[in-house]
Amino acid sequence: MDKTDKTPQTFYVATDGSDSWSGKLDAPNASATDGPFATLRRARDAGRGLKASGGGPDRPIHILVRGGKYFLQEPLILTAADSGTAEFPVTWGACPGESPVLSGGYRVQDWKAYAGAILRAELPGSKGGKWLFRQLFCNGRRMPRARWPKPDPRDPLYSGWAFTERPVESPAGGRSTISFQYKPGTFRHRWSKPTQAEVKVFAGVGWFMKTVPVKSIDEEKRILTLAYDQWDTDVFPWYLPMGFTADNRFCVENVLEELDRPGEWCFDSEEGLLYFMPPFEHTSGQSSPLDVVVPALDCLVDLRGASWVTLRGFTFTETLDGDHLHPEGTGGWGAMGVWMGPRPVCNAVRLRDAEQCVLENNHFRDVGWNAIYLEDRNVRNVIRRNEISGAGANGICLAGSQLRHPVFNEVSDNHIHHCGDLTKYVAGVSLGTSDGNFIRHNRIERLPHHAINLAVNPEGRNYVEYNEIRWACEEIADTAAINCWMELGGPEAQRNGHVIRFNLISDICGIEVKEGKIVRSQHFPTSGLYLDNCASNCLVFGNLFLRCGMAGVLIHNGKNNLIENNVFVDCKASVRLQDWIVTLPYWARLAGFMTGNLVQRNICYQTRPDTFLYHLQGCAASTGWSPLSVASADANLYYRTGDGDYRVFFEGKLAPSPVFQRLEASEGKALDAADTLEVWKALGFDLHSRFQDPLFVDPAGDDYRLRPDSPAFALGFQPIPISEIGIRPTPSNART
Repeated sequence: MDKTDKTPQTFYVATDGSDSWSGKLDAPNASATDGPFATLRRARDAGRGLKASGGGPDRPIHILVRGGKYFLQEPLILTAADSGTAEFPVTWGACPGESPVLSGGYRVQDWKAYAGAILRAELPGSKGGKWLFRQLFCNGRRMPRARWPKPDPRDPLYSGWAFTERPVESPAGGRSTISFQYKPGTFRHRWSKPTQAEVKVFAGVGWFMKTVPVKSIDEEKRILTLAYDQWDTDVFPWYLPMGFTADNRFCVENVLEELDRPGEWCFDSEEGLLYFMPPFEHTSGQSSPLDVVVPALDCLVDLRGASWVTLRGFTFTETLDGDHLHPEGTGGWGAMGVWMGPRPVCNAVRLRDAEQCVLENNHFRDVGWNAIYLEDRNVRNVIRRNEISGAGANGICLAGSQLRHPVFNEVSDNHIHHCGDLTKYVAGVSLGTSDGNFIRHNRIERLPHHAINLAVNPEGRNYVEYNEIRWACEEIADTAAINCWMELGGPEAQRNGHVIRFNLISDICGIEVKEGKIVRSQHFPTSGLYLDNCASNCLVFGNLFLRCGMAGVLIHNGKNNLIENNVFVDCKASVRLQDWIVTLPYWARLAGFMTGNLVQRNICYQTRPDTFLYHLQGCAASTGWSPLSVASADANLYYRTGDGDYRVFFEGKLAPSPVFQRLEASEGKALDAADTLEVWKALGFDLHSRFQDPLFVDPAGDDYRLRPDSPAFALGFQPIPISEIGIRPTPSNART
């Protein structure tokens, strides 16, 4: 080989290839004696051999995969032996114009008639619970598990739920986290194997949801008991276990007696028998072929210590789900912790100790659990221009420990949507302990919980910018489109705050149960940005918060946060300042911690009569809401269309204040329910703010650019680069 020749060495993989061939041809030759490889593993080993023979990479290596579907028998593991260099990278990619699909599934065959339109097949090696899964695919589409109650196809999120009647008392006292009583007439059948069923349940006040197997059903007392606790006790005492309450919504899945709709399926893991009613009339010669796949593999590609490797142009699909959201040993998750359950976390693509790797232009479609997971030390990797749709859990995760965690990685220009199909306490992009990472120019929409969760990160600062976020928080309460927590308790809550700038956050609206029905509601706790549990020192600059639940920005017990140069449109409250602590001992040092927040040079535009400029809340466990929580609120621009007053809402306990005492004396009553701007100004806030039309270009059309004569500019407001928000156009010279 000419050592001066730096042209790439290319190997090919194809569904009609053979691992006994050279892999240097993109198709079999006429004599069928040479051609592409058949497996990714063989191509990997060829690349390793090429590097080993030369003592290291002396040219780029391209491994090009032809179109078609590849059922992987094991994960493709790439280590330091498969790495490239800055000069000679290794690229795994689709052949130009082709779309290879990497599946973690097993194709089910040998179907036999069972009852009516229901078919049955035996899965080899699955008896006794040795193979568990919550997905089945028919002709590439995810099929619904048999469940009761049945959802209305026209309203799949908010229909098809039963509701608890009351919680069952825990043996230790209080509400049980493992048993509940259901209402009379909830179930229409007596099930022959209830322990094969699983309950998908939203506990507490709807803060989180999990799918847990059934341990027992007492039909006489109407008590359903789960196989294990639906709330991870490892998060105690930082978060209280969530007991069941009345009207918690739930459904029961994987019950043979409820399999009565085309497309439904269930799996008896004890007997190893799979039941399925095809979504079409399956008669030979009159319908599409019946191609059924169930997940068998928990990971498709695993980069372990690899560097300068690119994965480009693949579709990843049909992987196993799990019970744990995150691996043991990772930290900073707060309430989004490891969780309990028999099955570990599953990730379609996993990076650990990876450096300078790129994942681009891939599609993660209906993977069982997390799509992309960066665990432990990962440095300067790039995840860009991927589509992640239908992931069972999180879209992209970055996590580690305080000693080893992801730093300086970029997550950009991805489209992440409709994730959390199998569990709801998830995010489009989720970060645990991490530092210096950029989450930018993504479009994230249709999520049950957070779009972006920055979690509990006691040391690092991450950057969230130019993201377009719509319709998040669709199923979980006490949430926000962008959320972060802090370490709880006094001085250690001080840290480098996150930078959250130039994001568009739109149409964030929670849900609540009314008269046995689930309805959308801005009264339920959802926000555009939630700086929760002492989140401090954050810069929130140049964002647009449009119709964001009960608050555009909610600050809960944090300090020294700067809320500047943002636009708030028809949020229930533009800013909510919540000095609210519970009565657990670890909160004791937090009384008086919330200080120094600044709210300045923002625009608040309201067309609804039930909105507030500010919502200020204190509780009896603290000293109450104090004006000291705000260092400054001034130079803002406020405008209400139509009639109605500008309102500031004071709720709950108020800290002792001469202003409060004077106003209460003049009114002859407590100030708890006051909602006047005059009280706010009497505290010294917004004395130089203006109450004028900001002169948006077209607010009716959601165009919130400012006209040149806007009064906001006189207050120092800087134009927001709205046209730069969201996924950027693909560069003309980009590889696809």
